[in-house]
Amino acid sequence: MDAVPIEIDIRLRDLRNFFATPDIDPFAGESIDESGIDRLIDLVTAERRWRRRPVRLRLHVAPTPGNAELAPRLPEALARYCDTNRDYAERKLRETRREGLRTLAVGVVFLALCIGVATLISSSALDDMLVGELLSEGAIIAGWVGLWRPIEILLFDWWPYARDRVLYTRLRGLEITVLPSEAVR
Repeated sequence: MDAVPIEIDIRLRDLRNFFATPDIDPFAGESIDESGIDRLIDLVTAERRWRRRPVRLRLHVAPTPGNAELAPRLPEALARYCDTNRDYAERKLRETRREGLRTLAVGVVFLALCIGVATLISSSALDDMLVGELLSEGAIIAGWVGLWRPIEILLFDWWPYARDRVLYTRLRGLEITVLPSEAVR
């Protein structure tokens, strides 16, 4: 069974606003506050199973000479835009992994130091006192807290970059149809 495509309609006055946020003109009744590509990304990622479904975009633009000139160049411009953003996501993904490993090394050393301090406290005269027990347990807890950020980076921080890498790869070959529209809102 073929996946049902995600079909998206976006209305723009000027095709250049597909990549650039348009100026809001209250006199013209426009309320668009994001670029067409940003709206496309929001609509695609809001769909269930967007990673597996084909996407079709219909751009409804005012029939002006400028829009007619840009329409045939849109797929190539979209491919360049997606390549640039996919490469950025890939770099950020590698950077996040490196940062996670670097902070993990620091966190493990800190945990070892805290365990060492806890051991010293436990073997000292303070061991039999409540203060000694609190300091010993506090040192171990501090050591584990020192691993919190490295674990967060390695488990979660890379997800948005991995998602963007997949997203821009999928959008690169997007099926686009540019249609004239007289009444663009």
